[in-house]
Amino acid sequence: MLRILVLFLLAGLWWPGPGRAEEPDRQLLAAAGAGRVQAVRDLLAGGATPDARNPAGVPVLVLAAAAGNRDTVRALLLAGADVNATDKAGNTALMLASAYGHEDLVALLLRAGADPNLKDAAGRSALARATLAGENAIVERLKAGGAVEESAEEKAEEKKK
Repeated sequence: MLRILVLFLLAGLWWPGPGRAEEPDRQLLAAAGAGRVQAVRDLLAGGATPDARNPAGVPVLVLAAAAGNRDTVRALLLAGADVNATDKAGNTALMLASAYGHEDLVALLLRAGADPNLKDAAGRSALARATLAGENAIVERLKAGGAVEESAEEKAEEKKK
């Protein structure tokens, strides 16, 4: 239930009034959050923006990755979505897929060129998130995809911040 609430908030479905995404983009956000891949494809073909953001600044690709919607993520990438797009906190689709245990999405995003070494506003990479979540298979996949572990000096510097 909590996950559904979070997905609705990420999709921007509870933000009325000014600042709301244009209608096709709003529909795309809702369809992506619900995992309705055919609706996503139709909306993209009809002119919806593959890099649409909800009023909170969350890109549709990040939303779909957080929800674990592989086919939706694939459709967005094929339509030209920025694989390294970030929300206001610096989260990427790869970071959230890694944290939530979506190994198939991690593989897809890496193949699409996602940078495994980007860090969010708190200084955490996809590798750090997967490690914290105990997602060992994803940790190995990220390393194979070029993710670099922080050195002891970098970790100490992060703690100082």
